[in-house]
Amino acid sequence: MKRKRLLPLGIKDPIKTELPALVALEAIGKPWFNETHHSDLLAIALVSQILTGQGSYIHTIADELISALQVPELNIDEIRPLVIDISAWLQVQENGRVDTAITTLLKSQRRAAD
Repeated sequence: MKRKRLLPLGIKDPIKTELPALVALEAIGKPWFNETHHSDLLAIALVSQILTGQGSYIHTIADELISALQVPELNIDEIRPLVIDISAWLQVQENGRVDTAITTLLKSQRRAAD
């Protein structure tokens, strides 16, 4: 079994966690906004839900982000503070927990696609 390499405690891989959502946030309302950007925003909400318990502040923020992403015309002023709160919270989470949550999300997406 191949062992996963985690970054040192406290150092996140922003390419895998926060950066895609922040790029997507910038893309809202622009002609180059696409489904990948939408998926990146949804992913940070879903990962946050996996990491937190129902009713926690971040879980509630993630629920609000998911709801805000369900409308045809995205409202940047509504979405921006939610993404920023989640991104800031993700930055202080343990690497292993975040990596495990991402893996869990990817596995559930693969099962749903099958």
